[in-house]
Amino acid sequence: MSPASLTISEKELQKLKGYILKTNLKRVPTTSEYELLRIKDGKVMIVVYKSGKVVHNGNEESEKILHEILKREENYEFILGSDETGKGEWFGPLVVTATALTPEEIIELRKMGVRDSKTIKKAELMKLAEQLFKMKFARFTITLLPEKYNQMYANFEKEGKSLNDMLAWAHSAVIKAMLKYVQAKKVKVVIDKFDFEKTEFRLETVDRTNTEIIQKSKGESEIPVAAASIIAKYTFEKEVDKLNEKYGIDLRKAQPDAIDRAVLPNVAKMHFKNVNNSSKK
Repeated sequence: MSPASLTISEKELQKLKGYILKTNLKRVPTTSEYELLRIKDGKVMIVVYKSGKVVHNGNEESEKILHEILKREENYEFILGSDETGKGEWFGPLVVTATALTPEEIIELRKMGVRDSKTIKKAELMKLAEQLFKMKFARFTITLLPEKYNQMYANFEKEGKSLNDMLAWAHSAVIKAMLKYVQAKKVKVVIDKFDFEKTEFRLETVDRTNTEIIQKSKGESEIPVAAASIIAKYTFEKEVDKLNEKYGIDLRKAQPDAIDRAVLPNVAKMHFKNVNNSSKK
């Protein structure tokens, strides 16, 4: 098994210390000033850092210990999370994903190393996403390739609306799809906050009797949002690869003014200033 990492809270750290005492797990000296404690006992190898990060050897014995100490969400049957990627890139699609996870699935994803995607390097993120795709938890993605994106953006603009209106529409669409799918009695929805009012407007038809909706800054601290972000970023990268192959361009390195004007609407978001200027040359 390859090493895995996750971040634990102060309460979870205290539970781990209690578990060590209760089971007489063998602690060994730390090897750096950044380590808080190190466990090495038979097949178990767990290192806890002062930052809260935990690295373990990924085997069944180590995972069993972490499973014991990780906090579970007790008030909801499902926790949904949504996030998007591609809105800041002039090239490629806009991708919006929602996931729906049970409390137990959240624990499993944490043990796998699912966390804020901004802290994950691209190679690890792509591997992690492939693992997620093999799992059976519910997820739904809207991918607006540049041609469709430009069409929709123009329609929203004609109505006097902005990119945030389009994002709110996309987030609400994936969330509503997940709510319809899970049909649970008690659900929490977490959205990585970008425009509170526009998102609320799009979700105003959702029955809140058993559904709590939270728009949260730094939403990727919530595992369902983090998982959605990883899936969205993976999808974005794969779609950019397809566009590169189809049009013989390296979009990650190219500049809009180096791309044939007839091709630009198929690979780029036309409202971006650098793209718009290039299309007029």
